[in-house]
Amino acid sequence: MNNALLQLMLLVREASKNTYLVGGCVRDMILKKEPKDYDIVTDANMEVLRGELDKNGWKVDAVGENFLVYAVSKNYQQFEIANFRKESSFTDGRRPDHVEIGTLEDDAARRDFTVNSIYYDPFTGKFIDPNNGMRDIASRTLKFIGKPQDRIKEDYLRVFRFYRFLAILGFDGHPKSLRACREMFTEAYQNTTPERVRMEIERMSL
Repeated sequence: MNNALLQLMLLVREASKNTYLVGGCVRDMILKKEPKDYDIVTDANMEVLRGELDKNGWKVDAVGENFLVYAVSKNYQQFEIANFRKESSFTDGRRPDHVEIGTLEDDAARRDFTVNSIYYDPFTGKFIDPNNGMRDIASRTLKFIGKPQDRIKEDYLRVFRFYRFLAILGFDGHPKSLRACREMFTEAYQNTTPERVRMEIERMSL
């Protein structure tokens, strides 16, 4: 971890020891790759935490506050801090209609792929892996969490993210996940803006 991230993690852990790195950064660390960004999840009281961040020179952007997410920055470095979240109802096929504070298990269930749902405490070296993501990393398998069709209907962009991750990670698609993407490709394309699709395609080469 770089110094800024270390300082931030220590600050968040003072508010709650139930604080972890999660998502692509953990996946990349397991794959021995340098993460491009870092996401932190915690059950800390965000209002209390925000006061501590302010006192320690961190700029807090609450633009994602309705989704229990804060973007924090210092010395030109930015990170995301979120509460464990539980989501429900996805009428627009892009974002949840309702978000509330949940448990780590709730938070893991709402994520896209098993390999992106591993929680890591860098101070203890502890991993929490509710969806067997480490097993799928070991076998180089990309797999939706739960029922693939349900994950796709929550955010149709996930079809294109699935193909992007196959390309950049060099993984194989789990048969059920791959079949769902093929069967729902047209539906996903019709329910996703061209701009979002283009961004996923362009990110394949990054």
